[in-house]
Amino acid sequence: MNVRFIVDSMLGSLARKLRIFGFDVIYNANYNDEHLLKRAENDKRMILTSDKGLFQIALKRGLDALLLTDNNDEDRMVSVMLKLGLENCYLTPSRCPICNGFLIKVSRDEISKDLPKNITLRYSEFYKCESCEKLYWEGSHWRKLKIFSEHVEQKLRAIKNKNPE
Repeated sequence: MNVRFIVDSMLGSLARKLRIFGFDVIYNANYNDEHLLKRAENDKRMILTSDKGLFQIALKRGLDALLLTDNNDEDRMVSVMLKLGLENCYLTPSRCPICNGFLIKVSRDEISKDLPKNITLRYSEFYKCESCEKLYWEGSHWRKLKIFSEHVEQKLRAIKNKNPE
């Protein structure tokens, strides 16, 4: 996916989910509006915001921006997918939700000393962030994300069926 985002401070949860779904997302809760705008322009990133004022300024500057007014991450993700023209929300462990670094698959042997034994025995797939070195595995949080993804896809299908081309 070539689309890259910068996300305002009110959408941190969405930023983490977008990263988990493989999107390149810059997020820092301490960035002010001007920093977001400059970074979006310099890096050619789409601004995702729930701030109407920031959205209007971005448009006036000719920047690509999406105003997200929904109250939950499922609906926000649907709005992003629709803006990108995507019909599916693929869950792919490719980016760190914390730092946006790339995840690499690692073997159980490589990380067994870094995790509790019950984790390494219970799960078979592990990932490590190339940047911050945080470890991930497909545990209960992963199951919740799969459900999130399924709900997003159901909503996308419902919208498509309601508005066939």
